[in-house]
Amino acid sequence: MDSMPLSKASRLFWLGRYYERVAATLTYLWDWYDKMIDGVPPDCKDFCRALEISYPYLSTEEFLQDYVFDGTNPESLRTAADNMLGNGMMLRETIGSRTLSYLELAVTAMESGVGSLSPTLPLQRTIDYIMAFRGCYDDCIADIEVRNIIKCGASVERLSLYLRLGWHLERVPTEVGRLLYRTRRARLSAFPGCLQVLENLSEPYSDSDKQKLLAAAEQLFSL
Repeated sequence: MDSMPLSKASRLFWLGRYYERVAATLTYLWDWYDKMIDGVPPDCKDFCRALEISYPYLSTEEFLQDYVFDGTNPESLRTAADNMLGNGMMLRETIGSRTLSYLELAVTAMESGVGSLSPTLPLQRTIDYIMAFRGCYDDCIADIEVRNIIKCGASVERLSLYLRLGWHLERVPTEVGRLLYRTRRARLSAFPGCLQVLENLSEPYSDSDKQKLLAAAEQLFSL
C-alpha cells in the first residue's frame, strides 16, 4: 500500500470484520430465540464448533446470554462490538463523528438487552444501527480507498460465516466477486496463492473446496 499507513489500513479492515461479525451473527441467531419459545433448542455446540470457539455453557439460555452479552468473554459478540467501537474511535478523523455515532448507538442498544428474558428488540436495534453505520460511511466518507478497505473486512467476515456455518452458500460466488473487486480498488496487498483460489471458484464445491475457500479468504491479507 503506497498512500496509507499499514496500521490505519488494519484498523479499517478490522472495523469491517467486527461490524459484520456482530450484525451477521445476530441475524443468524435471530431464529434461535423463536425456536426456544416453541420449545425447540438449537444446537449451540455445533455452532461453536463451526466457529472454532469454546463451549463452556450449561444451557442454550446461558449460551445466548453469555455469548451475546458477556464483555469479559473474548469470544463473545459483545467483545466484537467493543472492538468494533474501539477501532471506530481510533478512526474518528477518518470516518467522521456522525458515522462513529452509529457504532456508539449499536453498542448502547446491545447493553440494554443484558439480562433481558426477551432481548430481541435491543438486538434488532443493534443490527439497525450497524446498518445505519454502513449507509453513513458509504455516503459520508469521500475516500473510496477507505470505504473499500472497510468493505474488504466485511466481505472476509461474511464469507467466513457463510462457509463455516453452511449458511447462504448460494451467495458465496457473489461475495467472492465483491471481495476481489474491492481488493483491487483498495490497493491492498493480497497473497497471490489465496487470490488464485478465490479467482478459480467454481460450483458446486465439496467440503474440501469450502475449507480451501475459507482459508483463502481468512489468509488473503496480512492485516
